[in-house]
Amino acid sequence: MARRLVKVVFELDSRDWHGHGGELLWAAPVLAEHGGTHFQIENSPFFVTGIGHLDVVKAQPTENSTIYLFEKIVTRGGHSTYMLLAEEQSPKFGIYWSFLEAKGCSYESTHIKLSMGDRLLLSVDVPPSANLLEAYDILKQGEADGTWMFQEGYAHQA
Repeated sequence: MARRLVKVVFELDSRDWHGHGGELLWAAPVLAEHGGTHFQIENSPFFVTGIGHLDVVKAQPTENSTIYLFEKIVTRGGHSTYMLLAEEQSPKFGIYWSFLEAKGCSYESTHIKLSMGDRLLLSVDVPPSANLLEAYDILKQGEADGTWMFQEGYAHQA
């Protein structure tokens, strides 16, 4: 039987670079004994900082039975998150990404329109099995040579 997923809303400052007032993340209900208010995050955020894949959060119901409002982090899932902005046809992207992929990293992507033009936005998940310092060094190298810009969303401290 498939797990029923809901969306958890994280409020953002719409004056930030992305212009969004919130982000919805997929989440699976856990710990039903807590009144159905604990959820495991099932994807990595594009804009929300301080959250990683598989973190368990507490969220309050809204008028919509499939949308909940983030309240607090309950437990960490051990994953780290980085957000990357890259040009769609960046020639070195594949090379750098192959190094990150070999470390066990994965990503979700979307397109975003910015004042600098259209960009590819990636939410990179660094699993607990990966060496975070090595992954971070690859991210820094890619930024140093202009392949992408990146920011840390959440770095898990083991």
